[in-house]
Amino acid sequence: MSQHHSESEELELPVLGQTYTPGQAVESFIWTVTAKTTKANLHEKLKSYDRPTRGNRTEMLDRLRQFSNDRDEWLRLFRPKLKRKRGEHASRQSLSKRRIDEVFGIEEQTITYKSKKSANRTQRALQDDDRAANSAWAHAVLSAFGMPHDLSVPPITQRKSCHQQVALMTEAEERPQQDAFAVRMRKVDSNMSSVREDLSNVENHISVLTSHILDMKTLMESKDKDTRTLHMETRSSGCHNTVVQSHAEARIVSNNAPSKPRTMTQTASTSLPPEVIPPENLGIAHLGQEQFLYDRTTVPSPPTVHLSKDINRLCEEWEESNLLVVNGRGIPVKYWGEFYKKGKGVKTAAWDVLRVEWGNWKFIAEERQRYPDNTSFWRAFSDENSKVFSYQQILNRLAEHRVSAAARDAKEARDFFGGNLDHPLARGAFCYTKGGRAYLSSKDDAVAKKWHELLTTRPDIVEQRTRQIVGGPQP
Repeated sequence: MSQHHSESEELELPVLGQTYTPGQAVESFIWTVTAKTTKANLHEKLKSYDRPTRGNRTEMLDRLRQFSNDRDEWLRLFRPKLKRKRGEHASRQSLSKRRIDEVFGIEEQTITYKSKKSANRTQRALQDDDRAANSAWAHAVLSAFGMPHDLSVPPITQRKSCHQQVALMTEAEERPQQDAFAVRMRKVDSNMSSVREDLSNVENHISVLTSHILDMKTLMESKDKDTRTLHMETRSSGCHNTVVQSHAEARIVSNNAPSKPRTMTQTASTSLPPEVIPPENLGIAHLGQEQFLYDRTTVPSPPTVHLSKDINRLCEEWEESNLLVVNGRGIPVKYWGEFYKKGKGVKTAAWDVLRVEWGNWKFIAEERQRYPDNTSFWRAFSDENSKVFSYQQILNRLAEHRVSAAARDAKEARDFFGGNLDHPLARGAFCYTKGGRAYLSSKDDAVAKKWHELLTTRPDIVEQRTRQIVGGPQP
């Protein structure tokens, strides 16, 4: 409801912060608009009622008049909030609520709506009665917890007895001693671990030394045999004395003074008879076409040598080496996996450390075997300035070669089967199972590997491939 006057205007507006009950009138008040009412006053009043605040003074005053005359807009200031009590539910009531209703009757439910806007209230000053009530409540709480009413006075601590003080002093004196003892025990434990490690190293050295002694014994026996043969041939044929003697000396020199940077030269196979090895310690290594029997408990730790620093030596040790000696026999580097892989049960953690480096050695050594001599090999692995590649540069070049070769072989396989690796002629060679599902190989390296296996094991595919090359029919 608004009234217009020449100098002032009265607008009826709802009171902020009230609670609205349906069926009852909304509390309101009269707000007077005069010529002194500024745009800022209108802006503040519209904002308090969530009304738009844009426009000039005339537009803002018209907007406030419309709100004053529209009682439905007043009700939007209130949000519904149903006041419920214990036991009240939309679809059911608790047993206690039903008993209360039976004894005292059903209470009439009052629905009220609280205003979304809260009025600005001034804090009420405390009266003497309020202070007294608050003080009594605080004293009751402090008394319940056994605390003094005056918290500014520190509580009186109970003096400890003489025996308690002595016990505390004794505990304080013993604590540093206990800490020092714990430190000493940790040092002892660390020293024991170091001693155990040293003993393990000594044991490995003893094993290697024993192998070397066996090698020397075999070498001396071979030398004595050659000497006796030399004397016999000298007596029977004097004309060949010089030649035979030179030959025997050459063999001895080659065994005792090797030109390669090795500790010993390779000796003959000394595979142990199975009956002298406990069954639980019997190990079998496949050294090419030979089965080498050995006691797994006598295998030393892998040699701590990094052959990446000398590629020529790596290629020599790959085929013939005494860096690792088992049962008096030098084991070539290419067969080290026969003794240290996890399936062999010897030094099971050693292969985890050696596997990657050994694999790199394998790539280089096998590449070296493709060349007739070291000069040809290094000519292939040198830059335009004839500077030889480093160890890592050689590995990088070999990796590039493997990728390109795999791509070439995979393309050849796909071309052979007309782009269908699941061709009936392949008989599922390119399929594999993972997680109970069948898949078809798609990576070049996997396809190339399977293709090489087919060319090795399937003569019919080799024949078909030959016909393709000379222009024969497709499979």
